[in-house]
Amino acid sequence: MIRPVSHRLLLRYGILAAAAALVCTACSGSGGNTAQPLAGAAASASPAASSSAAPSADPLDPSAIKAAMKKATAVHVKGSDGGTTFDMQINRDSVSGSITKDGAEVPLVRVGDKVWIKFTRGMAKISGRPAGARSPLDGKWVSMDSPMAQGFGEGLKLFLDFDVFVSGMASETDQPGFGTGHPADAAGTLALRYENDSTTIFIEAVEPHRLLRLESPKQGTMEFSGWDQPVPAKAPPADEIYSGPGS
Repeated sequence: MIRPVSHRLLLRYGILAAAAALVCTACSGSGGNTAQPLAGAAASASPAASSSAAPSADPLDPSAIKAAMKKATAVHVKGSDGGTTFDMQINRDSVSGSITKDGAEVPLVRVGDKVWIKFTRGMAKISGRPAGARSPLDGKWVSMDSPMAQGFGEGLKLFLDFDVFVSGMASETDQPGFGTGHPADAAGTLALRYENDSTTIFIEAVEPHRLLRLESPKQGTMEFSGWDQPVPAKAPPADEIYSGPGS
C-alpha cells in the first residue's frame, strides 16, 4: 500500500523539479539533457456544518477520519511552507491549480492521466535562467508526457492522484501523541483541535469528521475546503500547448 507520509514535500519537490527540467531543456534546445537537482526546492475550511450540536471532545479516531476522507470526491487545498505556496482543486478525475516558490508561479492541470505545466517567465527564478531570457515555451503548456519532462511526468501523475493525495494527508492523523480534542473554529466551521509535539490538526466536529487544517512548524500549513464539491478542470486549449522541438 502506498503511504506517502511526507506527501506535501513530495508534491513540492515533484512539481518544482519538473518545472526546472522544462526550463533546463528549453535553455539547451534539446529534450535529452538531465535536469539538475534543485537546491532548497522544496487548504480555507469546509462550509459551515449545518448541525449546531456542540462538538464532542473525544480522543482522535484516525480510522474514522481516514475512512471519511477516502469516501470524498473532491477537495480544495491551500498551503504554505516558507517560500512555497500552493493552491489546488483536486478532484477524482482532474486537478487544477498552481505552486509558487519565491514569487515564481507554476500553473498545472491534470485531466485523466494527462498532466500539463505552464511555462511562465517566473520559472526562471526556479532554475536560475538569466533574467529576461526568452524561450519558445514562454506562455505555453507543456505535456508531462513529452521528452522535455525528462521522466517527471509519471511521478507528478502519482502525486496528483486523488486517492494518493488524500491517503497521504489522512495518514497525518496516525502520528502518536494526539490527546483529547478541544473545541475550535476553523474559518467558521465547528472543529476539534488536536495537538502533539510537532503537529496541530483541525477536524470537522460533526460527521463525517474530515481534515480541515494542518499546522506544522517544520512542514508548514495546509487548509482543506470544498469537500465533495468538485470543480472539473479542463485541458489547455490546443493552440496554447507547446508543439515544437522536444514536445
